[in-house]
Amino acid sequence: MWFIQAAVSLSLLATGALPAQSICPYNYPVHINTTQSNNGLIFTIASTTPSTNNRAIQLRPNPYLGGGYFAGLDPSSAVLLSNLANSSIKSQGRDIYNQLYDTGATGYLNQRDEVNGTKRYTVGFANASTWPGEVESQWYLSGGSPDGTYDLFHEEPLNTVHGFILCEADHDLGPGPWKQLFYYTYAQTPVEFPECEFVGVRTTVAPTIYNGDCDIGGFVAV
Repeated sequence: MWFIQAAVSLSLLATGALPAQSICPYNYPVHINTTQSNNGLIFTIASTTPSTNNRAIQLRPNPYLGGGYFAGLDPSSAVLLSNLANSSIKSQGRDIYNQLYDTGATGYLNQRDEVNGTKRYTVGFANASTWPGEVESQWYLSGGSPDGTYDLFHEEPLNTVHGFILCEADHDLGPGPWKQLFYYTYAQTPVEFPECEFVGVRTTVAPTIYNGDCDIGGFVAV
């Protein structure tokens, strides 16, 4: 068992508020609801390449879709903080009180190409009110280990091979090179994509943190 403590220093206490400290014990659960886990998940890449292994997935602003994002590894973009709720991955942020909230951007898959039966999908995030496609609600976690690490999967028909690939991005290179995350499916023979590597996506799951219930920081009244 270990504890996280967070404090916010205040120059003025005239409002009668003091910094809060987290008292949330992080006991990794043996069993979880694999389609609705908890707030504040950070997804990382599982790769045999040292430069990408254990790197946190980031959201790169999508210049072609207002309020949308690409998922990948990008030196200048923010790390994806997320909530897995009802089999959907929802992007999260923190407010001025250090509390988590859903930003409105939800994970989706958008087919980019198909070669000999292998389909490749862009992994992105967008607000469901502006994105013309359907919100993905088929994500789940599987294969929990003693340290609370689970792999991210997507529901597919029986006998369909599926997973993730990380590719050198071939668009929106103005701010600099970056690696884009894709999802693929095939029924028989896989396709070799140039400048890409097959990777896994995983996260470490701790008990659910509810704002105000088991505080992760911010203010408490005195």
